[in-house]
Amino acid sequence: MKILVLQLARLGDIYMSWPALRALRRSNPDAEIQFLVRPRFEAATRGLEVVNSVRALPTEEFLAPLAQDQAQDQDAINRVDYYLQGLRAEKYDRIINFSFSPLSSWIVKAISHEKTEVIGYTRHDDGPLKIADDVSAFFYAQVGTDRPNRIHLTDLFATMINADLIPADWRAPQIAAKDFALPKDYIVLHVGASEGHKRIAPFQWARALKHFHDLRPSLPIVTIGSASETGIVNEIRANLSSAKLIDLTGQTSVDELFPIIAGAKLMMGADSAPIHMASLTGTPTLNVSTGAVNFWETGPKSPKAWIFSVSTAADFSSETLGQAMAQICSGQNPESLIRHVGGVPAYETPRGFRTTNDFTWKLIQALYLGLEFPVTEEMIFVEALEKMSEMNQVVLEQLHSISAQSERLGPLLDRADEVLDAIGQLMPAAAVLARWVRTEKTRIPPGSREQVMACMIEIHSRLANVLMLYSLDAKPVVKGKGHGAV
Repeated sequence: MKILVLQLARLGDIYMSWPALRALRRSNPDAEIQFLVRPRFEAATRGLEVVNSVRALPTEEFLAPLAQDQAQDQDAINRVDYYLQGLRAEKYDRIINFSFSPLSSWIVKAISHEKTEVIGYTRHDDGPLKIADDVSAFFYAQVGTDRPNRIHLTDLFATMINADLIPADWRAPQIAAKDFALPKDYIVLHVGASEGHKRIAPFQWARALKHFHDLRPSLPIVTIGSASETGIVNEIRANLSSAKLIDLTGQTSVDELFPIIAGAKLMMGADSAPIHMASLTGTPTLNVSTGAVNFWETGPKSPKAWIFSVSTAADFSSETLGQAMAQICSGQNPESLIRHVGGVPAYETPRGFRTTNDFTWKLIQALYLGLEFPVTEEMIFVEALEKMSEMNQVVLEQLHSISAQSERLGPLLDRADEVLDAIGQLMPAAAVLARWVRTEKTRIPPGSREQVMACMIEIHSRLANVLMLYSLDAKPVVKGKGHGAV
């Protein structure tokens, strides 16, 4: 069997894919597994022993037509076509797309054969997005920094391939350690992040490190990062005269960080690749997560991992963070922080921690995991669903009464989607239902107008069944067969 796995996101996403790739190898010991990544992030595949080969997607050639004049467009398109023909010639038995992106869906479609089993985003023959599996549908509808999902990406990747992860799936690669003359005991601080909104200001790091140094003065701090982040370390040093800093920013390759992180008493940083590398080394980890990051999805998965979550810079407490660092290095559990416990969700919040969207998360669990639908006393939610129910009833009546050939069908369904979206914008919990319905409609395969209408009736009937649970007046609608877990 020949398998291709696509992961076209950044370094951290590639490292989060390692456990699933190892599980894939366990279930397919004799398969040829190829791994497709972007050239810029190919370094995150070094030491991944379970794949037979790594292929680099020529991203610049794919994007060249967007930046070149018309005379050069055809040449760029020819190069892309030549590359895709090479992949198609591999005649993959299975393609697993861990990249939830439009570009990846077009690539998968272009290189698939009629008998290729595809998991993840691809395209229908006539072009629209095809989301065949339930996990990809869940990602499309409910995953993102602005959404209330609490399932970690590593667990989603594993579920896509129907695998149960084991502790051995999180292990560091066998890479020769470069001698950086580090002391026996130290902690590691990654000062940067892939995106600016994830970063903590240098003076905030400096204050936290000072509190830590006051409690654990014997432990030096090793700073890591790219050469462009050297200035951040200089700012930290300027605001921190007492602690000993060993600056390795710009002095390591990505894979050389593994031995450094593995030898540390603590790995600390914002949401970034080194945090996920520490999950593979099993190093105690402290992730400083900003409000714009959904730690439930991308937090550290080390057995000993904690998250210091702040909504804004004003919420940042350098004393709390410094004390937590010292506690972890002393083998204690900082009870004021979010803690990794495994399972779904993967994290446990401390007593008094204010979580948001608890009801919405329970609603997601009911829709997708088969749990009971949560009870609510929020009138704004009930009122929102009453409006949604009124609209849905009109749609069902029209779908049952008008011909599939009627010109009224398209505008009716478009208007229904607009109303759903508008209600969802007013109420996050209602938005879960709106996105669920939208996604299920996206999953309707090409067919006759009669077939499409039958699918539409079934989706809106299932929505009616959910809405009925929150209304005293609604009558049950018979549920048919179709996509989704409801």
